[in-house]
Amino acid sequence: MKTSIEQLGRLAEALVFEQREEEKRLSAVIEGKSLRIRRAEGVTWSPIAIEDQDFTFGGRVRLKVKMQHNAGLVGAFRAGSPVSLYQANEMGSPKSKDAVRIGIVRKANATAMDVILDGSPLSGAEMHERWTLDARSDDRTYRRMAHALNHWINTEDGIERAARDAFMGCGELPMLCDGTLSEAEFTATSDSLNVLQQEWLKQALMRPALSLLHGPPGTGKTTAVLAFVVEMVRQKKRLLLTAPSNAAVDLLVSGCAKRGVMAVRIGHPMRLSDEVQSHGLDALVEADSEYKQVRDLRKRSKQAWQIVDRFHRNFGSDQRADRASARQEAKSLEREAISLERFIAERIVRNADVVCATLSGAANEALLDEKFDCVVIDEAGQAMLPAALISMQKSSRCILAGDPHQLPPVIKSSQALAMGLEESALARFMRSSFCAGSVTMLTEQYRMHPEIMAPSSHWFYEGRLRAAQSLPTQTLPEILRSPWTFIDSSGCGFDEEKEEGSESTMNAAEAEFVLQRTLEILEACPSFQVGVIAPYRAQVVELQRQFEGLDNHASFRDRIEFATVDAFQGQERDAIVISLTRSNAEGAVGFLKEYRRTNVAMTRAKHHLLMVGDGATLGNDSFYHQLIERAEQSGAYHSAWEWLYAS
Repeated sequence: MKTSIEQLGRLAEALVFEQREEEKRLSAVIEGKSLRIRRAEGVTWSPIAIEDQDFTFGGRVRLKVKMQHNAGLVGAFRAGSPVSLYQANEMGSPKSKDAVRIGIVRKANATAMDVILDGSPLSGAEMHERWTLDARSDDRTYRRMAHALNHWINTEDGIERAARDAFMGCGELPMLCDGTLSEAEFTATSDSLNVLQQEWLKQALMRPALSLLHGPPGTGKTTAVLAFVVEMVRQKKRLLLTAPSNAAVDLLVSGCAKRGVMAVRIGHPMRLSDEVQSHGLDALVEADSEYKQVRDLRKRSKQAWQIVDRFHRNFGSDQRADRASARQEAKSLEREAISLERFIAERIVRNADVVCATLSGAANEALLDEKFDCVVIDEAGQAMLPAALISMQKSSRCILAGDPHQLPPVIKSSQALAMGLEESALARFMRSSFCAGSVTMLTEQYRMHPEIMAPSSHWFYEGRLRAAQSLPTQTLPEILRSPWTFIDSSGCGFDEEKEEGSESTMNAAEAEFVLQRTLEILEACPSFQVGVIAPYRAQVVELQRQFEGLDNHASFRDRIEFATVDAFQGQERDAIVISLTRSNAEGAVGFLKEYRRTNVAMTRAKHHLLMVGDGATLGNDSFYHQLIERAEQSGAYHSAWEWLYAS
């Protein structure tokens, strides 16, 4: 067996391959293809007009940009996405390297976007230029992961070295926590939890340095985690709550707020949901009584920049000197404002009982010297180990919660895959013999109708999931047939095709059929929120396009959402419709072989799950063959011809 240091060194190598692959893929699209292809891939907007410029959180520059035509899907541009902004040459590339400005997306739709720009504002002349905007890779996260790996490889701390060896399966897990909790206190803390949630909570509070919570879909994983947080805060302990995605972290912040626990959310304000903006560090800094001094400094800085940008009909040495002096004053005032902001931020973080951040965000400068009594990593089944190790530096005690049978970390490099980078922190620790006694699996689920739950429980959870007695029942209209329905489109001519300019798969005929069935659900169940899921981005685009072309689409817009599987993890809807998309003579299922994605898609539904796919194609894969057989045996199987003949 390789030593823990050798294993971490291998992960460091894998990380380099993954970063190179991500940069190569994006570069191949942006630098090697025409503007038309780049637009089709969703990685470039060009040309754009800058409609407005002002200041927002932290004195950052906000640009409001607009496309001259409908760009289709938002694509790579969503809240938090890093972007490059530049004036392009005739080839669609930056006129010069120095001309590229860096920013981050605040919000975006098909034709407009708010971008938070790094550095100083644009000049008056620049505001009227034609610009191009590209997606860009964020190397900051890779640098932070590499730094964390280096820390754990070279640590001289005895406790950290023991923990490192245990995590990598090369030593005993240190038992550092010997907390005490009276039976009365524990009963009060766990009163609203089921037996297994209580069992895990007691273990997490009383015993190990590392506790693992395996929470299949709908089993109340986050509920148990938040009960732990509440109790730790009651004991005057400081916690760092983390997760791989901003959406997952925001759910933790909201959950804390509902339980009366005030959490400070670390992260760029443009990456935070509207619901948690008031918990963001920037917002808390702005609400501080000392922040009025920052506003005054920024006001004076803005006035100085206006002098810099002032037009002079006769521009000479005096005007040049005035402009240079004003520029120097503006920068000096801004540095003073930033320094005071950082002082306020450090004080807020230092006094917070609970701090929330993404795994990468745990390396934020506001947390640089902070230590916590415990680190919690939620959705740890999606966390790359190098990312998890960033936050695990902050405490000798750690909680990991998630499900290794749902979406894994997304790895693009085949070399990185071969080197084990896809194995999540949770999966790695769960297979370690030294962590085995620290794992609790929740089995009572509160989301899905038992018929929807059954296939997932059978294939992914050893048949151990049980529907809670409190699970609400919903009588479905006859037109929906059953809680779980599989519609086989074999022989209907629903043939797949490749999206023009990309390798993503779509199936226009299946999309039309899926939309018809989705409308039936929306009309039959006026209270239902419906999610329409496809494994391929191109199929999501096609579904949206056809939906927007329907005469009555506006009346359903607030009740329907189209997205890939990844976008739906952690969410639920009254009904879920899945367009499996693949239909070909070769029986190739491609991306669908990642069965964990299918598991995620199937377990988002509360009352009704509808799956549409070509059984002749899917049946060549053993998993989908068994899925279709199970549908036949349970009366959930139907042929698309039942609807096509009827029409």
